[in-house]
Amino acid sequence: MHDPDLHLFITDDEIFAIRDLKPMAQTWRKDEIGPVLRPDGAEEGTGIGYASAIRDPEDDRIKLWYSTHSDALIRLAVSEDGRSWTKHGVVMDGWPEGRVDNLHVTVPTEDVDPWFRDARFAGTAFMKPKGYEAGIYGMRSLDGERWEVRLPAILPKIGDRSALTLDAHRGVYLLTSRPPSEISNAVKASKVRKISLWESRDLIHWEERGIVLRADENDEEDVQLYGMVPFRYGVGFLGLLEMYYPGIERLDTQLAYSPDGLRWHRVRRRETVLPRGGEGSWDSHWVVPTLNPPLMADDRLSFFYTGGSTKHGSKKRHRRAIGVASLRRDGWVSLEAGRTEGQVVTTVLPLDRPMQLEINVSCPTGYCCAEVLNPDGTPMEGYGAESGRLEAVDVIRHRMNWDGRTTVSPVTDGLCRLRFTLFQGSLFSYRWSKVDG
Repeated sequence: MHDPDLHLFITDDEIFAIRDLKPMAQTWRKDEIGPVLRPDGAEEGTGIGYASAIRDPEDDRIKLWYSTHSDALIRLAVSEDGRSWTKHGVVMDGWPEGRVDNLHVTVPTEDVDPWFRDARFAGTAFMKPKGYEAGIYGMRSLDGERWEVRLPAILPKIGDRSALTLDAHRGVYLLTSRPPSEISNAVKASKVRKISLWESRDLIHWEERGIVLRADENDEEDVQLYGMVPFRYGVGFLGLLEMYYPGIERLDTQLAYSPDGLRWHRVRRRETVLPRGGEGSWDSHWVVPTLNPPLMADDRLSFFYTGGSTKHGSKKRHRRAIGVASLRRDGWVSLEAGRTEGQVVTTVLPLDRPMQLEINVSCPTGYCCAEVLNPDGTPMEGYGAESGRLEAVDVIRHRMNWDGRTTVSPVTDGLCRLRFTLFQGSLFSYRWSKVDG
């Protein structure tokens, strides 16, 4: 999802000036009232644990691998639409122990260790196999469904809660988990969970990057950062950050951001983006995104999540299942305007070649104007607010035109700014890209 032309309002780094617009992290929409995938109550028990999903490019189906609290075996479910699922049962080959947790699914690159190279999917998982150290183990799927394990561990004593992603732009795998000391000395170590990061090119040799995110004075007193799913998005990285409140044994999800995958920050006012359900609901205690980047479907980002109605320490008595939520494409954070017209001016953008502007905005009862400015803030002739005005629209990737002009001509100094004026609406993002051809 690397897109250098996409500009999000995750931070203020690309905002030169702003007035009467309020940034807001968007809450994901829960698309179904209840779970879309439930445990069977028999072999699977009553609780589905952590899961990982990917869309298989060969047959365009969604494959979701999940573990259960009853036996910690990896099972597979397959779906065309993310709503109706067919279970394929246990999919572990040549592994008598079978107990696996935190399975992460990704694809192999040309730089991976030869053991992974012929696999359809590569992955890692946390295990405690008999005769071996607990930790992160490499896994591969040759047929795109069943999994086998590589011995020994690639990250011993790591992985109590972890997530893996491929940064395809750099060809590097990122893995997040608890700091090593909290895994290797679990009895004496602090129980306040934090996020540590490792990087690898071959899925075997890993470089530890240290703690990249922790709770601070702006958090509730007992809050812990339970885990984080990182992934590329736009010019930087986003992280689905699991917030654990041990005093009440509940967990929900916030958003984190990094410009480079190493320096991580919480987003905006630390709003909850995936909230728990209300009292008595199936996801009243626990909402954890599956261990994968969001999937794209019909201009919406789709998220599967494990929801539960039991306390963290319920073990085999857990009641958990898989739900689905979604968010408009590129709609992570919006700039909100109400009854007062607001404006935002961007930092300097390139205009040394013909460029085009696409905007993501919802103003069904208001308007949005887009202007091209000279670097000093004066309007550029032919690209003013009135000619670039949209009224009563809800568009994801609308190509702007100014009285028929869809291309912004280059200027001598090769630089410009954009100014957006918004009334009764939400501005989510914009793309500033060169015109093809």
